[in-house]
Amino acid sequence: MSFVAGFIAFTLLLARFGHYPAIVSVGGGILGGAAVAYTQYYHMRMRANIKAIVREFNLTSDDLAAITGERSTNFPIYRGDLALVIPKRRWGSVEKKLQAWAAQQSSTSQRPNIKKR
Repeated sequence: MSFVAGFIAFTLLLARFGHYPAIVSVGGGILGGAAVAYTQYYHMRMRANIKAIVREFNLTSDDLAAITGERSTNFPIYRGDLALVIPKRRWGSVEKKLQAWAAQQSSTSQRPNIKKR
C-alpha cells in the first residue's frame, strides 16, 4: 500500500508541478514509491524488533528508560503492548541499545542445557 501511495504522489507531483513528460513522471513515481515502501518496511522491522525484545525480557517503561537513556514517558505500555512515542528517526538508536543490552543479558545469564529431540 505504501508503494502505491508513494507512486501516485510522486507521479502526480512530477507531472503536475514539475511539468515532466509522462515517461519521466512514471519513472520518478516508481523510484519514489520504492523509496517510500522501503522506508515503511524499515520502520516496521525496527518496531517489531524493539517490541520483541521488550516482550522477551518483560521490560517496563522505567526499564526501557534506564537502558536507552530516554524518558519513561516515551515508552508507554497499554494493555501489555508497547507504544513508541519517540520520533521514528530515533528508533534505530533505541533498537541498537536494546539489542546490545539483550546480548549482554543473554551472555551473563545461564540458560538450561535442554537438548531437542
